[in-house]
Amino acid sequence: MRWWWQLRKSESDLERELRSDLELEEEEQQEKGLPPEEAGHAARRAFGNEALIKEQTREAWGWVPFERLLRDVRYAFRQVARNPGFAAIAVFTLALGIGSTTAIFSIFNATLLRPLPFEDPDRLVLLYTSIPNIGYEGTGSVTDPDFAEWQKQNQVFDQIAALRGKTANLTGSGEPERLAGTAVTASFFSVLGVAPELGRTFSAYEQSAGHEDVALISHKFWARRFASSRDVVGKTIQLDGTPFTVFGVMPVQFEFPGKGDFWTPMVLTNDRSNAMDQVIARLKPNISLARAREDVTIIQHRLAPQDRHEEVHFRFVFLKDIVGADVRPTLNILFASVAALLLIACLNVANLFLTRSTVRHHEIAMRRALGASRSRIIRQLLTESVLLAGFAAALGLVLATVLGKTLAGLMPQGVPEPGSLYHAVVSQIDWRVLVFSICVALATGILFGLAPAISVSKSTLSSSIKESGATHTVEPGTRRIRKGLIIGEFALTLVLLFAAGLLVKSFLRLLQVDPGFDPHNVAILNLELPETKYETGAQMITFHDALLDRINSVPGVRAAGMVGFGLPLGGGGIQGDFMVYGQSQPRDVVSKLAVSPGYFSAMGVPLVSGRWFSQLDSRQSQHVLIVSESVAKRFWPGKDVLGQQINPGFSGNGWCSIVGVVGDVKQSGLSSSAPLTIYLPYSQAPDFLKSFMTIAVRANENGLDLLHTLRSQVHAVDPDIPIFDASSMEDLVTKSISQRRLNTFLFLIFGALALVLAAVGIYGVVSYAVTQRQREIAIRMALGAERRNVTLMVVREGARIAFLGISVGLAAGFFASRVIAAFLFEITPTDPGTFASVSILLGTVALVACYLPARRASRIDPMGALRSE
Repeated sequence: MRWWWQLRKSESDLERELRSDLELEEEEQQEKGLPPEEAGHAARRAFGNEALIKEQTREAWGWVPFERLLRDVRYAFRQVARNPGFAAIAVFTLALGIGSTTAIFSIFNATLLRPLPFEDPDRLVLLYTSIPNIGYEGTGSVTDPDFAEWQKQNQVFDQIAALRGKTANLTGSGEPERLAGTAVTASFFSVLGVAPELGRTFSAYEQSAGHEDVALISHKFWARRFASSRDVVGKTIQLDGTPFTVFGVMPVQFEFPGKGDFWTPMVLTNDRSNAMDQVIARLKPNISLARAREDVTIIQHRLAPQDRHEEVHFRFVFLKDIVGADVRPTLNILFASVAALLLIACLNVANLFLTRSTVRHHEIAMRRALGASRSRIIRQLLTESVLLAGFAAALGLVLATVLGKTLAGLMPQGVPEPGSLYHAVVSQIDWRVLVFSICVALATGILFGLAPAISVSKSTLSSSIKESGATHTVEPGTRRIRKGLIIGEFALTLVLLFAAGLLVKSFLRLLQVDPGFDPHNVAILNLELPETKYETGAQMITFHDALLDRINSVPGVRAAGMVGFGLPLGGGGIQGDFMVYGQSQPRDVVSKLAVSPGYFSAMGVPLVSGRWFSQLDSRQSQHVLIVSESVAKRFWPGKDVLGQQINPGFSGNGWCSIVGVVGDVKQSGLSSSAPLTIYLPYSQAPDFLKSFMTIAVRANENGLDLLHTLRSQVHAVDPDIPIFDASSMEDLVTKSISQRRLNTFLFLIFGALALVLAAVGIYGVVSYAVTQRQREIAIRMALGAERRNVTLMVVREGARIAFLGISVGLAAGFFASRVIAAFLFEITPTDPGTFASVSILLGTVALVACYLPARRASRIDPMGALRSE
């Protein structure tokens, strides 16, 4: 604003100064005896070129570039207003590419670029532990006494904290509710640099035994159960029957290690069987990860025997590198695909600009004849292209928002914790996304505008002035550029189509996978028995038996059963080895599940041989097992499995007799192989497998319609036990493939858009070629060429360009497809069927796009065309 005001003021001052000087010169001429009219002419001759003086003065001011830019922008706006149809097509084409790119970048930004909501997050590290002897690698296995010594002896951390996940049933007021929480050391919140919104955090006093019955609650839990009342501090909540005093409320954005409801103090013991779930620390300034690892290793040498320490290895990873690491490969692939789509859009619009520039050849030639330099012409044309790209960026932001909502609609119920793709996709667009959109607009404007601008500025001046826009002869270089753009467009389109085809084929094969159970009309409910109330396995069995009896008596229920820590498709189960009778060495690792007698019927798991569990399989009876079919085939091939003896490796079980064989069940997902599985009757299983159980209820119709009745049956047995995460098994199957479905959907969208753009591009090239060759075609037809020959000639030329593009695309797709190999299921990255299918599809679309202008060319009236020429 200040610059604009100074410019206008200086222009006004210059005008007054020139007028004053001219008047003085005119007075001098009159004093010499010239009449007033002749004196005026003489004064102007003596004064010189007024316009030139103004230009020289402006150049001295240094404002000429700004003036030229403003004039270029005004002229660009006039060009847009003069050709609204062309502008609309170009803007919408670019908006598709920019919008898709912005949508994916917003996910990328939220997941990988946005700073963590903690104080100085670049110094936060997380401990990883590996035990090569047993193949373990994770964030646990640091014991309570070792951690206490780390706190005292380390020289590399400002602070160090530990946490251990826990769950609890909220009772005492209203509907009972199952909560997810975390036990943390007193240093946890200061390590992260987070303060509560209300109240205070824990001190060392609350971390001591006998004083740990206090809790901090999440902002969502505070709003849900206490209606955001600010007098919540000091109130009491019942967790598993134990009163906890509320110390404070955490901020709304605080979610660590996940979407927890509460945090309680962790009391450290001297028991080496107690291990942490996670250890997080804040590095001192200028301390590297290697230095931190060395320090911890030295401390551990002092604490543990040499042979024990050699089995455990520690390393630290920056917290910022962990968040979103699981989705980084997916985001990289998606970002590369939308970048290809954006490049296709740029190539398409560049072709449109080349076509339009032919019409403007006469205009550009006249401007050059009037003194405009080649760089000035290029700058003007680039201004127009950047302006259109700016409009496209604005529309692209709207499309990005719509695409984000569409993606959010594809997300499964129950959004995972921060750092996942599902969490990031619903995040808001921030300033980084806006800056990215602006930069993309500038880059695309220059990218698609540069080739046409250079091509137009190189045209021959005399020929351009003589020819009109309609009869201008396109130079060979321009034709080669247009064909090259279409070839590149087809090559990129084929790569996107091939990736989409591979993912679609892979996804369809995944849908055909037999999960090993029947998910139809099965309702799933979870419950957890608090150890403070159900202290023994006998008490848990009594509760489960009573509940299953009541559920089986509900009208509409066909079967009901329970499984502990091992619902299909959700992983779970206790992983470990086992012993086969008569063999001294443990066998391979298997998944061990505790189930009730009705579980297999409720889940629809087929019985291969033998029998199910029954109520007679009690703790006092002979211990029995059921094995999966893969276990029977692997360890007793061709033999009768029934009656074989297995020791599952649990204390108190001993040798168990196999009484049945069931079909293999996909425990970890449809794309994973079915694990080796052994099933124990939950009445004979260890007590730790009985507290958390999943109820499977098979109904005559939709099992979720019975949800209210099933909840009432649970409360009839114990009113303080909540059920949680209720769902249908069909929904869980759908959720298990939601990530693959999302990837497939996105690549289908990108491939379809690329296909449309490629079709429009080659149609434009062939159609314009027909317009330019109208006189030639008319002469051919006047000399006897048939319509069929003209059609074939035009289609053949367009098909040749498409074939070259497809050939280049096949070579590029052969290498690019290997990048998505990790996302495929039971299909090779170079699947020949997919290569052939997408090539035929793209070729067919190209032929149709070429046929339309070819058909128009075959209907040209020779006499009319030559007469108008």
